[in-house]
Amino acid sequence: MASKGLRLAARSIDAAAELVLVLLAWWALGDIQKPYTDLFLAAAVISAYETLSCLWFGATPAMRLLAMRVAELDASGRPSGAVCLRRGLLVAVLTVIPLIGWGLWLASTFGDALGRGFPDRVAGSMVVPDAFAGSVATKDLPGFADGVRPPRLTRWGRVGDLDVRFRARLRRLTDSRLLVCAIALLALVRAVPTFATGEAVLVSSALWIVVFVAHETQLVHRAGATPGHVMAGLVIISETTGAPPSTGRSFARALVLGLLLYVPLLWPVLTVSMLMMRHNDTGRGLHDVAGGTLVVADPTLDPETQRQRAMRMRLGRAG
Repeated sequence: MASKGLRLAARSIDAAAELVLVLLAWWALGDIQKPYTDLFLAAAVISAYETLSCLWFGATPAMRLLAMRVAELDASGRPSGAVCLRRGLLVAVLTVIPLIGWGLWLASTFGDALGRGFPDRVAGSMVVPDAFAGSVATKDLPGFADGVRPPRLTRWGRVGDLDVRFRARLRRLTDSRLLVCAIALLALVRAVPTFATGEAVLVSSALWIVVFVAHETQLVHRAGATPGHVMAGLVIISETTGAPPSTGRSFARALVLGLLLYVPLLWPVLTVSMLMMRHNDTGRGLHDVAGGTLVVADPTLDPETQRQRAMRMRLGRAG
């Protein structure tokens, strides 16, 4: 993998070059009275810079300057036009969103063992040193990632990584008809002007948390996993027994998780919980501490299947 320090340096140089190009485009075609038009123009300029340089040179100018290139997974030579376009479009979107977009690029790139941020994951690519002359196969990514960041192990198995658990949580609604119906009903209520008041929003939000906690408790206690965890090859177990947690423990876990996810005032605490999941030896967040649980690779799967499911979830190919 390419050095993450060099990646940051290259992104800074490219960002400076893109800023100059955007200012020139605004001077020639911009309209201060139409901010959204100017924002679209900026995204178009950045996307063209990223896409064309990747297509023509195999990398952005700054990457080439620092001896790096973009490699398409499962292919050799320069990336295809489709890969360059997808990568360039997402880089542009993240760049034109101040702070949040930049933060997402940093978090996704530096939080991944192989430095594959959102643009690379969407495009199916990876940034490698120029000295690396081979190709990278998707099936080999789990092994490369384990070589860079050795897995955390407990007596019950391999700890689930934060990025895999995050994506498993995004798949939470798969086969969850109760939650889908609850979301639809709450959205319908909020769409009616009579009920679109502050009190109604608070009540509907509270009802959503109640439904979420009840459903989460049932799933974790009975199956030891949500649909997203199953797709990622993960299970939720009691820290002491290695079996699915009791009803009480599952409820405590679900309640803390529901409050952290859906109460905006608690989002700073959610950030702390995510940092705990990323950095401690057992990968436990505050909801795991409350429930006395661990999230580990499903012990009924062989190690290679565990790794491949986790990688498919990272790549957005789980299903």
